[in-house]
Amino acid sequence: MSNDAPISDRELEILRLVATGASNQQIAQQLNISTNTVKVHVRNIFGKIGAVSRTEATVYAIRRGLVAITQGALVEAEAVDAQSIEFVQEVPTLLDEDEYVAVATSHVDLEDDLPAPTVIIPDMTDVPPPVITHLPPRQIPLFIGVGVSLALLIAVALILQIASRRAAPVSVPPQPTAALAATDPNQRWFNHTPLPTPRDGFAITAYDLERKLYVIGGRVGGTASAAVDRYDPASDRWIALTNKPTAVSDASAIVLHGSIYMPGGEDASGKVRDILEIYDPRDQRWEAGVALPKPRSRYALVVWEGRLYVIGGWDGTTICSEVYIYDPQAKAWAEGPPLPSPRQSAGAVTAAGRIYVIGGSDSSGPLRESIRLDPTEVEGRWGVIAPLPDPVTFPGVAAPVGTILAFDPGRRLGFRYDQVADAWEGFAIPDDATVASRVALLGPSIYLINSATASTPGAMSEYQAVFTVFLPNR
Repeated sequence: MSNDAPISDRELEILRLVATGASNQQIAQQLNISTNTVKVHVRNIFGKIGAVSRTEATVYAIRRGLVAITQGALVEAEAVDAQSIEFVQEVPTLLDEDEYVAVATSHVDLEDDLPAPTVIIPDMTDVPPPVITHLPPRQIPLFIGVGVSLALLIAVALILQIASRRAAPVSVPPQPTAALAATDPNQRWFNHTPLPTPRDGFAITAYDLERKLYVIGGRVGGTASAAVDRYDPASDRWIALTNKPTAVSDASAIVLHGSIYMPGGEDASGKVRDILEIYDPRDQRWEAGVALPKPRSRYALVVWEGRLYVIGGWDGTTICSEVYIYDPQAKAWAEGPPLPSPRQSAGAVTAAGRIYVIGGSDSSGPLRESIRLDPTEVEGRWGVIAPLPDPVTFPGVAAPVGTILAFDPGRRLGFRYDQVADAWEGFAIPDDATVASRVALLGPSIYLINSATASTPGAMSEYQAVFTVFLPNR
């Protein structure tokens, strides 16, 4: 039974990730917090909602409309523990008991850190037809021969029927009705309303608590902008918000502890700034933070374990290799391990407890070289990983659970990094999809927005990076 205690914003964020099948470790990586912190939050959530398993927590999230359906392709699912599979997840609104449909998610204990078997397949072109493997013995008679295909078709039809009948509170982006062709890359790509005022050098970040995107600053007609635009995927609408105090371009933005941090950038005069401005989306209010140790623009930006990392960049004169780390609790900057060599306009993400810096450019031009840092190591040295297949001046980089994706807008290419094999491989991108350097990961999707100088200024596409398997619970 629930104790009716309110769920905090952070707990709500974690509950939504639990409902996507993410393990404690994956949640920690996604939110840049420790695994122990995740465990504490999950215990508190379970106590508040009266759940005793991750499956029950998922059902709770579904019935209260906290997770939304993704009409994705059916793909191969292989369970971590074939004897303990539950099928429940990501339906559009409140369901009756007899409308119980779901995704393969392992019924693991709270303390278990096994990865949940939600399927993630970034490359679209060579995925085999749907196959369900490792089912418990009691399930086998239901999925023999033709019955497998029939059951899958019925499940998908039921999901879509329920969504069309009840999904008023949860809007699904326009997409093809045929959701069975996992081999078609268009099944993962969807175009949305363009940015109302296209600009160059803007910052983009995702605010998961609201499930919205924020586009901040940039250049309009060569002049730095202070504009702040918010995008709601549920309604496919843009809204203009309170301007940033200082108009800048070529800066980045990221969410930390419920606020959006935006260091440095280049102002209207072209001067590189050392400012730190912080936006609270709940109050729609800006405040000034502690200035950077030195001016920076065109840097890479990540959050790791509750701290902000400003990596490399441009100081107005030279390309830099310094790394600055900001502690919001102490309100102080410190220097981190410097890059092996200067670079600017690189992509950066956190994945598997490490910081990855991908591509960018130096004084000689675009770079293929990619590196990573384990911030827990005492020596704190950057290590080399497999280089990108081609040099990319400003790659769009995102890290869905379990992988790293990089986009090359110049050649309209996409690459996936296999952390185990230490190798990059390409994946297909439809001709009408937007491929951009400015990207943000929101839930299971990556959003890419074109600059003002692109052939389709301000165009936006969504790439669904995470897919799930829907099966009847019979």
